[in-house]
Amino acid sequence: MNSNPDSPDGLPLISEMSDSPPLPTIFTDVNVIPEHDKNGLLQSMSNLEGEIAELRMKNKLWNEKRREALNKILDIKGIIRVFCRVRPFLEMDRRRIRKPISTGSEKILVLSGGTRKEFEFDKVFDQEVSQGDIFVEVEPILRSALDGHNVCVLAYGQTGTGKTFTMDGTNEQPGIIPRALKELFRQASTVGESLTFSMSMLEVYMGSLRDLLAPRPSYRAYEPVARCNLNIQTDPKGNVEIEGLTEVQVLDNAKARWWYNRGRRARSTSWTNVNESSSRSHCLTRVTIFRHGNGTEAKTEVSKLWMVDLGGSERLLKTGASGLTLDEGRAINLSLSALGDVIAALRRKRGHVPYRNSKLTQILKDSLGDGSKVLMLVHVSPCEEDVGETICSLCFAKRARAVESNREQMEDLRKQKEKRVRELEEYMREAEEESRKVKDQIQEAEILLTENKKLYSNTDQPLEYEENAHESPKQDLNEVTETRQLSDQKTSRRVISRSLPRFMTSTVASRERQSASERDIVGRTRSLRSTTRSSIQFTASSSIQFTASQSISFSDRRFKASLQNSIRKKHIETDNVVVVNTESPKCNALDTKSTSLTRSKMVTSSDSNWRAKLCHHRRRMSDLI
Repeated sequence: MNSNPDSPDGLPLISEMSDSPPLPTIFTDVNVIPEHDKNGLLQSMSNLEGEIAELRMKNKLWNEKRREALNKILDIKGIIRVFCRVRPFLEMDRRRIRKPISTGSEKILVLSGGTRKEFEFDKVFDQEVSQGDIFVEVEPILRSALDGHNVCVLAYGQTGTGKTFTMDGTNEQPGIIPRALKELFRQASTVGESLTFSMSMLEVYMGSLRDLLAPRPSYRAYEPVARCNLNIQTDPKGNVEIEGLTEVQVLDNAKARWWYNRGRRARSTSWTNVNESSSRSHCLTRVTIFRHGNGTEAKTEVSKLWMVDLGGSERLLKTGASGLTLDEGRAINLSLSALGDVIAALRRKRGHVPYRNSKLTQILKDSLGDGSKVLMLVHVSPCEEDVGETICSLCFAKRARAVESNREQMEDLRKQKEKRVRELEEYMREAEEESRKVKDQIQEAEILLTENKKLYSNTDQPLEYEENAHESPKQDLNEVTETRQLSDQKTSRRVISRSLPRFMTSTVASRERQSASERDIVGRTRSLRSTTRSSIQFTASSSIQFTASQSISFSDRRFKASLQNSIRKKHIETDNVVVVNTESPKCNALDTKSTSLTRSKMVTSSDSNWRAKLCHHRRRMSDLI
């Protein structure tokens, strides 16, 4: 098609397009997906959703098999497991040469008064074991807590044998509680289920309950609360709840550690002859685990993990306690005796379990009974002067285990249990591996489903230029090539935005810059006109002068005639007229600069539609004639 020189843009005029073929009224967007591809996306998304649901059911079955295997392993090992840990020698004990205690993997021998006494445990930890070695035996019971069982971990022993070190540890050697908190959040991020945690801490001090996480005045931030209104309640299902106990939601391990350290600092301690910082109460840390189902009507399962640092069992004569410290020791011994009675009754499966003999056993009732898992760590001293207390602690552990004394039957039964445990552990590892593979497949399917949903959502967005397409092709072309006028900026901008594809329309920022440029052009044009009407002097061969007080209009006939004669004589170009102000040369220079800036601004406009009409804003001297 030939271009028209009369057209400012080089395009043919509208009148010359009468015989041209009609243009399409609907523009094609390269981002539009055909209808058959949309149907394919819908089918693909439906298939992926069904596949994800099927994989989740498969993962649920593997998790149930793993839980069943773990539960059988713990039942075979015993719902109440008792370990023994021997404290290492301290600096003050190294001068002692005689060692009255010898240990095996599951046995411990004590020499006392020329006699040997042997005690059996589920596991014995000697003086060389680390905190991590002990936590390896505790970790399976934590997984049982995540599976929905109530779990209780107890640290028992003589004062100064390392109970608090085993449970709390140090920054370099964290104990069971810090490691358990970290492990709970780690496993919660990998099980593929929605798990939330809350935390509470209290102490049983001389038969009364104290909330260790209760708000305190700033001046008593590290002191225990004198009185707390805590009541032990039991619902018809046997679940125990402590009314008035502070319970905080913990979202990560860092927050859980912060609350735990705060409660630990508020615990009651005192000096004795045996221990400079002896715990004078039972410290109980509870982590409540909420397992939320995937469905909208799924029920929330609740389980509890109790981690208890018991007060030290002690002989009052040896500790040299008196007054309040003596009363604290008696209260600790009474509650420990009640705990031993409860554990022995549960191990022997007796009909009556004396929970009500102590506040400690009342609190732990639903975590010591049927369906719960209990792990007790008995701590003993390797020193000869502590042999009496060591034997008392080992007898307490023997009573808690309540194991029959037939050695031949026990040996055969032990071998059978070990074989069955190995088989179940292998089966559990296979279930975990299959569950991990299914989780990876679910993750890949969810990523693909998300991508398909995004792609499909982009195809459903209506396009503005398709909805408001014009009926006449001439009208469309006229709107594209039409020069925008200053009087109807909004109308012309709206029409062009409707007729152009999206990628060709201007942005909000560009339209704002265009409006600012247009306003600047109008203002400078008006100032130029007012300046030319003011006091000026034209230097020409006719020596026509105008003073500052005179004013002349460009429409004056005499002015036009004089100017025309002057141009003919000197052949001066109209674009090179020199303007001199008789009043102020500075103002004249400023006006000249302003004029040149205005013309430069107008000529270098980047808008193609504006460039065709810039002649209306450039007043040449030849137009005045």
